[in-house]
Amino acid sequence: MARYGYILLDRHDSDISRQAMQLDTIGGFTRLFIDRDLKTSSGREQRRRLLAQLQSGDIVYTASIDRFCCHLRDFVACMDQIGQAGADLVVLEEVLDTRSQSGRQTLKTLAAFEKLDFTYQSERKKAGIRQARASGRRIGRPPMPIPPGFRDICRDWAEGRISGREAAARSGLKSTSFYKKAAELGFKAPARQKKAPS
Repeated sequence: MARYGYILLDRHDSDISRQAMQLDTIGGFTRLFIDRDLKTSSGREQRRRLLAQLQSGDIVYTASIDRFCCHLRDFVACMDQIGQAGADLVVLEEVLDTRSQSGRQTLKTLAAFEKLDFTYQSERKKAGIRQARASGRRIGRPPMPIPPGFRDICRDWAEGRISGREAAARSGLKSTSFYKKAAELGFKAPARQKKAPS
């Protein structure tokens, strides 16, 4: 069983004393992991390394939840990873210990609120998209203009005079974009010719 400590420093803060003093009340750590706050979960390389090496029975200690995670969804995702490893988390300021029944119940409550928040945000986003479309605004990337001479290129391709790869190159589009645009204009791939029996 390993005991790990995790510290997150503010971007311009090199002093780890406050968090270190809190973790010092535990002591006996196998290793301390220290990240500098990048305001995103993807920037926490040391936390990623910590979570990746967890094994059953390991315990992670951190000073507070906001030092360990960016937001509720990030926290729930980390707890999923910790739980799958068979490890536990102890948060000192919030007195959260997943080894206890009350700690596990708190996790269930937080996961339920995260799911509720995700559903709410998703519905708000969908409603915003519907409202924007109803008012005539386009959602997503603007349509790609048709390159000059595109219909002639499509005709040559559809009639088998050039390959799809050559047609895409001539039009200056990627293959998937070429086929999509050609289909929108009603052009179809040429029928494959059957090989003569040898």
